[in-house]
Amino acid sequence: MDRPVDEVRGVTGRAVTFLELFFDLVYVFAIIRVVGLIHADPTAGGLAKGALLLMVMWWTWSIYTWTTNWTGTASISVKLFLLAAMGATLVMGIAVPEALGEQSALFGTSLFIARVLAAGLYFTASRDHPQQRGAFMTFFPLSSLAAVLFLVGGFLGGNMVLGFILGGVAADLVGAINAGRGAWAVDASHFAERNGLFIIIALGESIVGLGIAASRTPADLPHLTALVVAFVGVATLWWAYFDEAAPYAEERMAELTGRSRRRFARDFYTLGLYPLVVGIVYFAVGLEEVVSHPGDPLGIIDRFALGAGLALALLGIALGTWRGKRFLRGEMILAGAILLSLVLIGLPVSALAFALLVVGVLVVTLIVERAEPRLA
Repeated sequence: MDRPVDEVRGVTGRAVTFLELFFDLVYVFAIIRVVGLIHADPTAGGLAKGALLLMVMWWTWSIYTWTTNWTGTASISVKLFLLAAMGATLVMGIAVPEALGEQSALFGTSLFIARVLAAGLYFTASRDHPQQRGAFMTFFPLSSLAAVLFLVGGFLGGNMVLGFILGGVAADLVGAINAGRGAWAVDASHFAERNGLFIIIALGESIVGLGIAASRTPADLPHLTALVVAFVGVATLWWAYFDEAAPYAEERMAELTGRSRRRFARDFYTLGLYPLVVGIVYFAVGLEEVVSHPGDPLGIIDRFALGAGLALALLGIALGTWRGKRFLRGEMILAGAILLSLVLIGLPVSALAFALLVVGVLVVTLIVERAEPRLA
């Protein structure tokens, strides 16, 4: 049976539960909807909307991850709260394409309900744990403000909704920084695994999107080649994070105690992985266009999604490593600069050729990284 994490050491070695995996499924759907939004609006505005909605979802998911990291999922009350939150998140995902438009009220309401349920879950579980309730209060006021802003902005609609969502995101960010003062108990292995699973969700959406795109095209050599190149790109990006950065971060967090562990969990995972998530989603958008139209040149937005998305993902990994070790992955920074240059130059080549260049940079970066001393 799950039990609350030790309030002093924050170590139990608890494994992720089936309920937590089930909970994540609604975020698979939500991310698919974000990718669909960007495809439907292939402009700079569409990319910005996608990144903003991903941030709202990421914060909401992170609140539940911090909560269940301490509470576990064994109690009936936790189960009921999580299942109810899944329903709210499912509705939120449905509203994503028009979250800043005709369905802003539905999006804001479902998001507000998900946030209220998260607060209810924590307050219920921490009833007899004043230290944990005190920790939550370092974050709760600003998180509540964000939830209200999402709700009010959704009902105001029109030009107001964007400003209110941005205000809510700002409140969440300040709240996360302020939460570093709280005496949170953090189970290192569980926390690392939960965050790693969200990266798998984003990568999994990439695979699903590639498969759907390929199923709609002829099974000829150009299209199959594009599919292989795209898959290599996604697989290599998985390797870039999970082969070294993820194990290192988990080991590093397990070594830390008290405030140092809490701040590492916040900085490396809750704050630091967001660029990686956005980068993966952008990368997937670009790859799907390559698989669909390998012989056509990519427009500036698709080039940006492909090249800059991958650069953003690599930057997220590099900054995470720097946060924990003060060791900057120079090869990833250089690769990011090369990828951005490819986007800006706009070589007159086919989508497949551009994808080969981009994925080639990623593969070479990983080879160079493997040749360097491993993190210790």
